[in-house]
Amino acid sequence: MALADIANVAEIVGVILVVLTLIFLALQIRQNTRALKATTIQNVMRDETAMMAIFVEHAEVWDKIQCGASLAPGMETRRAIVLFNLLMIDTASRHQQFKIGYLEAEPWNARLRTLPGIVRLPVFKHWRQSRGGLGHTADFLNLLDDLAAQPDEK
Repeated sequence: MALADIANVAEIVGVILVVLTLIFLALQIRQNTRALKATTIQNVMRDETAMMAIFVEHAEVWDKIQCGASLAPGMETRRAIVLFNLLMIDTASRHQQFKIGYLEAEPWNARLRTLPGIVRLPVFKHWRQSRGGLGHTADFLNLLDDLAAQPDEK
């Protein structure tokens, strides 16, 4: 066998190994993506549970928020804004995770379906003007503002 023939065989083997390596890497990336999405949804559920526990702990304020009742000035209003900010931080996190592809559509869509009612609550205006309301990305705040500007579908 001539040296040129050996070089040709080596080149073919090299190409086959490169293709096999690319296939292996593609499979690894797919597996890692699935694992990352599973971790993300697990974190969403853990955060949701923790947030619910906080809402139960402050049920008297959270109930007022949800029904749109007037809040006492001072501490009660401050607590309402903080509780609402917790919900918005979680919502912003879901929004970002969904946008970059780490969160499947349903957990985001589940929250998105609730947002029109949430941004129509009186506390939204208080929160939107607070530091917590200003501390989010422009695209997330634009989404909330757009939802708040839509007419009520009752």
